[in-house]
Amino acid sequence: MNKTKSFFMLFAIILFLSDHQYIYAETLRDTVEMKKIQAGEFLMGSKQEEGRADERPQRKVYLDTYEIDSYEVSNKRYLKFIRDTSRKDPLNPYSDGMLSEESGVDNLPVVQVTWYDAVDYCRWAGKHLPTEAQWEKASRGDKGFKYPWGSDKPSMKLVNFQKNWEGLKTLWPVSGKNKSSSPYGIKGMAGNVREWVKDWYSPDYYKNGPLSNPQGPEIGILKVIKGGSWHSFKADIRTASRGKGGFALKTDGIGFRCAK
Repeated sequence: MNKTKSFFMLFAIILFLSDHQYIYAETLRDTVEMKKIQAGEFLMGSKQEEGRADERPQRKVYLDTYEIDSYEVSNKRYLKFIRDTSRKDPLNPYSDGMLSEESGVDNLPVVQVTWYDAVDYCRWAGKHLPTEAQWEKASRGDKGFKYPWGSDKPSMKLVNFQKNWEGLKTLWPVSGKNKSSSPYGIKGMAGNVREWVKDWYSPDYYKNGPLSNPQGPEIGILKVIKGGSWHSFKADIRTASRGKGGFALKTDGIGFRCAK
């Protein structure tokens, strides 16, 4: 009898804690706006005459409904995570001081974060890194746009790319510019910073991956990075463009956003 009571008490405690954590994550930890992407097919990858070999063939891929952050994770949001979890500041690309003491960077995208850092942040926020397919659909919509805004060539007035490092002038605020938004109104999905996604990288995944809710290869060595950055060329800010890097890689050009 005592064992039965103990079991039910333990079960009740676990249930209470899990419910409490869910509420806390939803209401306090990361209140950034998210966009809902409705279930359906979209064109993923590049046409035969476009892009690189690892982006082909272009296929219709189905995704269930999901949500994704409207903005890249900012320094302000990331530093809240740092404080709440008693971690060290990421490297400060702007000066020799602590990032948390740097002025004028709150709304710039966080950089110098590894894939694991991004995963931990999203878990702390009650979310997860988007899959490559989720990121690409959010960027190009269901019409297969070449760039988030359509097929027009990118303008350096609207998109942050093909630059040299200029300190605080290099990165743009995560709010982005309306004319470069994706069909869903999502900001910063071309240029500024590249973004970690969940998937392992495989050069043949677009040929062999499933056509419904692809999650990426089961194993790998490198992780996929999407979206181009402030120093990328035009070819790398296309919606289908695929970058790759080791999960411990940290640079001034890689950030992330979360999904759920």
